[in-house]
Amino acid sequence: MMVVLLVVGLAIGAGVGYFAAPTKTVTETETVTVTVEKEPLAGKTVRIGQISAETPAIEWDVPFMDEIVAVDLNKFADLLGYDVTFEILNDNADGQAAVHLEKVQSFKAMDVSLVCGGRWSSQASAALSYVNENNILLWSCSSTMQTLAIPDDNLYRMCPADRVQAKAVAEMLWTWGIEAIICIQRADAWADGLYNLVMEEFPAVGGYVDDASRARYAAEVTEYSSYLASMEESAKDLIDQYGKEHVAIWCIMFGADGSVILSQAQDYPTLYNEIWWFGTDGTALSKVIQDNSPEQAAHLIVPSTNAAPGMSESYLSLFERYEAVTGRTLGYYDTCAYDLFMVTMESVLEAQSTDPMVLIPLQNPIAYGTWGSGGWCNLDENGDRAIADYDIWGYGYVGDRMEHILYAKYEALTGQITWYPEGRAITGEIVPPLVPVGH
Repeated sequence: MMVVLLVVGLAIGAGVGYFAAPTKTVTETETVTVTVEKEPLAGKTVRIGQISAETPAIEWDVPFMDEIVAVDLNKFADLLGYDVTFEILNDNADGQAAVHLEKVQSFKAMDVSLVCGGRWSSQASAALSYVNENNILLWSCSSTMQTLAIPDDNLYRMCPADRVQAKAVAEMLWTWGIEAIICIQRADAWADGLYNLVMEEFPAVGGYVDDASRARYAAEVTEYSSYLASMEESAKDLIDQYGKEHVAIWCIMFGADGSVILSQAQDYPTLYNEIWWFGTDGTALSKVIQDNSPEQAAHLIVPSTNAAPGMSESYLSLFERYEAVTGRTLGYYDTCAYDLFMVTMESVLEAQSTDPMVLIPLQNPIAYGTWGSGGWCNLDENGDRAIADYDIWGYGYVGDRMEHILYAKYEALTGQITWYPEGRAITGEIVPPLVPVGH
């Protein structure tokens, strides 16, 4: 074990003080004893903080963490022969970046410096300075804002940054036949960042973004009629120029506000009946939209990009267990949460330490060698998942049930989208395909 610990210490640039003593003269008759602790964490409990983004998410995050993730962490540690117990401490940011920072600070006060949080980019951003200054390792499973792709910080993300998604969005729109878009979006850093990226990517493939008609609403807004009325008139102008089959609304929003926007859109005939709607990972596979605006979502379909897990036994097993425990469909970011805990666990066991400054240099090499439930965990130079494909999910009826429908796939390595010859509901039923209109 001494050799293993020494190698880890040299590899990560830590632990040298543990093995190296000050230079001194030793006489021939003097006996020097060096004691190496075999397993510093043996018999101890490793606590990891977990912060849900908002209160409703506690309903599924907590059972996921307690009944699946924590169970697996301890099972794997035991199988590997380590006498270490992992405990996940659940908390909630209540949808607020400032509250998320307070929760991170509370964990630090409890001497918990390993945290899964920053699920929203605004929350990750608000905590970034604090975690960097206070030696905390903050892992996010769902923050994608491009401006947080920073090398040598203490924020790691088991999901790709939005530059990858922006390319998928541009390709989705263009291959469908869309030539001009109007965007409706939340007024936050995540949506602004993704919008700016698509402003680069869509024109690069030949498209036009009507920046003057962009509808940017505050997160607390619940009435969208003024935005929709303005978009209605702008859409008419674009239809005159491009033709209705080549004009689309592109949404950057979450399920809660999206369900209201889709419902209110039916009062605007051009928006609701004449042109296409597309979305992002904020509108893909949304249970809130499915439950609260099923007819409107099925009518508009709203094909949306959503990072896709690699199919494997690990994914399929987690899919079944997650559904049984939470009653929800396993999403990509749920697989990212699972994977980041596995990488964190392995680094703790290898280093026999919970010190983030010891563990941080291990995150990239361990992730590189890990194929998780969401696919290859390889991280880029910024500590973000390096690559991911994107599924294109929309909404539609299967019989009398409104379901999530898979229509296409974007392959990041080729930069191309394949529209499937038939759609497939998440429950497995085959449905009519979407047929791109072309240019």
